[in-house]
Amino acid sequence: MKTFKLTLLILVLFQSTYSQNDSTRVRQRVDRYEDYFKSVSVDFGAGVFLPQGNLKDYFGIAPMFELKVNFPIDETKAIDGVFQFIVPNQQDDFVFLRTIDTVQAKSTFMFNALARFKKRVHYTEKSQVNIGLGIGVSTVLTNARNPFYSGREDENKYEYISALLLMPGIEWEHEFSGNSLFTFGFDVQYSPYKIEGALREDIGTFALIPKVSYRF
Repeated sequence: MKTFKLTLLILVLFQSTYSQNDSTRVRQRVDRYEDYFKSVSVDFGAGVFLPQGNLKDYFGIAPMFELKVNFPIDETKAIDGVFQFIVPNQQDDFVFLRTIDTVQAKSTFMFNALARFKKRVHYTEKSQVNIGLGIGVSTVLTNARNPFYSGREDENKYEYISALLLMPGIEWEHEFSGNSLFTFGFDVQYSPYKIEGALREDIGTFALIPKVSYRF
């Protein structure tokens, strides 16, 4: 009987110790996650969309607005989740091929969504220079109505063009007091918008985007 009681006591003590250790490990993991997400930052910015080549025959200079979420990897590398909104300045219509016909279309909105891997290449006490490459999708919404639109929520009322987006760039960051950060960047956008079954003509692929952003 004494042996049974002693064994039961040992098991209870072992379970208590294990539970405490497990609780400590969980708390440590939670603390690490909380510390990491404190380092995640959000920047708001604006810039100018400057079409190049064939693209400037269809689009003029236009304002661009950007939302950027920065996820640090280590002291010199990070990944940005970037969302850019462009209000297009249409210069000329383009021919849009629909399933049942061909129409002249204008763009009504442009949207870029990308993930950018960037690396620090120069550093001082308050400033740094980063280079990066973004990969994502560029979408152009048009005023060409979808002939098969029936009002369902999963349908698009208007036709759109989506293309691969590659965006190399460089940026200079300067830190002010506290967590405030000013960034000046310059991106090159590559998007082959001529897609089989959507556009008859090559409306261009390149644009330059100088921009500024601020982190509060």
